[in-house]
Amino acid sequence: MKNFSFSRDEKLKKYSQIKPVLASGKKYCGTFANLYVRTNNTSITRLGIVVLISKSFRGRAVQRNRVKRLVREFYRLNKHSMVKGVDIVFKVFLSSVAYRHDDVKTNAFNLCEEAGILQSR
Repeated sequence: MKNFSFSRDEKLKKYSQIKPVLASGKKYCGTFANLYVRTNNTSITRLGIVVLISKSFRGRAVQRNRVKRLVREFYRLNKHSMVKGVDIVFKVFLSSVAYRHDDVKTNAFNLCEEAGILQSR
């Protein structure tokens, strides 16, 4: 049975953990986000999420948290088919358009395939 949890060990929470991935990781560009991938010295895959907001779009905590929740959900459901031992950071661009689950899922899946971190099922 597959484990669909998202444990504390799988999270990149602090900027000091995310910064090396953004600085030296391989970058893949998508329509709603950029994906940064870097190998780590562990046997687990870790996920970090950064949401960029323009100054004119302040006060949108609901949209910001929804996008983060959708990216976490995509990772949680697909982590069993991802390569082990990498750090993944999604840098999401928040705009006035509300992201739907299908949009996030399709774009994140395409970025992960382009990066080669999805294994064949």
